[in-house]
Amino acid sequence: MKFNNTFIRAILLIGLVGLFFSCTAEPFPELPAETHTGAGTFGCLVNNELVFATAQFNTVGLDVGASYDSNMDQLRISATCQFEQKVEFFINNPFNRQGNTFIDSICYSYLAPNSSGGKWTTAEAVQTGDIHFSRLDDNQSNSVVSGTFSFVLNEAEETPIHVTQGRFDLQFYSY
Repeated sequence: MKFNNTFIRAILLIGLVGLFFSCTAEPFPELPAETHTGAGTFGCLVNNELVFATAQFNTVGLDVGASYDSNMDQLRISATCQFEQKVEFFINNPFNRQGNTFIDSICYSYLAPNSSGGKWTTAEAVQTGDIHFSRLDDNQSNSVVSGTFSFVLNEAEETPIHVTQGRFDLQFYSY
């Protein structure tokens, strides 16, 4: 009988420890799914590190968003990600592009590693990187842009920034 009580107690203890760790551990974030519904997602790998943003309001507006300037015929996609990286790229004449195409202008701001006092660095590039639109429609009630992207930024005397497996699914507004 003593064996059964000890065995049952051991099983209960193991179960409680497992339950405790499963409740306190944060789930590992993943790249957002490649959706096409305007879900408000943005994510990529920056030098093989996950970077993501979601369309949630904060004190300065949305963390991620898109807009279309009809006068300039230019689509702007921007995101402020979880480690304060800022990604912004522009695509000229987006409705006239099919399949994989280049990104016209990219701006990426990040806190430089090993910088005393926190040095923010901005890397910019023109006509670099690739973007593929899986959905781009300018519907008055629900304009959606979604797709994938990748680019490499090489700044003088800085480590190259490799952005891969990028994906986004956003609603956008036109002006």
